[in-house]
Amino acid sequence: MKISKKIRIFLFLISLLYFVSLIQKTYAKYTTSAEANADISIARWNILVNDQDIKSNSNFSNTIKPVFEDNEYIKNDIIAPTSKGYFDVVINGDNTDVSYKTTINVKTSDINTITDLTITGYSIDDSSEIKTLTNNSLEDTINYNDTNKTKKYRFYIEWIDGVNETMDNSLDTSSTTDGVAAFDINVNFIQIPKNN
Repeated sequence: MKISKKIRIFLFLISLLYFVSLIQKTYAKYTTSAEANADISIARWNILVNDQDIKSNSNFSNTIKPVFEDNEYIKNDIIAPTSKGYFDVVINGDNTDVSYKTTINVKTSDINTITDLTITGYSIDDSSEIKTLTNNSLEDTINYNDTNKTKKYRFYIEWIDGVNETMDNSLDTSSTTDGVAAFDINVNFIQIPKNN
C-alpha cells in the first residue's frame, strides 16, 4: 500500500508540472518585447572670453586691450607715472547649459619691472561700485537659468606716484628704456555640482 501511495504522489506531481507548463504556454502566446533608444541631450559647455572660444584657444592675451584715461600731460594709450586706466575681461556663457563658477586671478607678472603699477579694484557690468580684489582674485557664479549670462569684469590699474610709491624718479626714468608693464590674468571655470 505504501508503494501505491508513492505512485499516486508521483503522478500528482507530474500532473501538476504538466498543468503549470500548460498555463505558462497559454500566457506565453501573448508576451512581446520591444526595444528603443533614448536620445539624451548633453549639456553645452561653450564659454567665450573676450569673444574667444576657450576650448579652441586658451590664450586670450591678444584680446586684452588696456585703456588709459585722457591726460593733458601724457600721450593717449601710453602709461607713465600717475597714469590710470583699465582693461576688461568679458565672459559670455550664453551657450552653456550648466551653472558654473568663474575665478579670475590678476597679479603683477613676474616679468613686470614697474613695481608701482597696481590693480586698484574692479567692477562688474559697468557698476559704479569699485570692489577690492581679495588675494588678487575674484569669484562669481553664473547660473544656467540666468537671464543674462554675459558679464564684464573691469580691472582698474594705476601707476602710483607719490604716497605709497616704491620707485623714485630715477627708477621711473630708467623704466622708459627697459621697463616692462605687465599683468598675469588667469580665468578658471568649473561646473557647480548639484549638491552645492
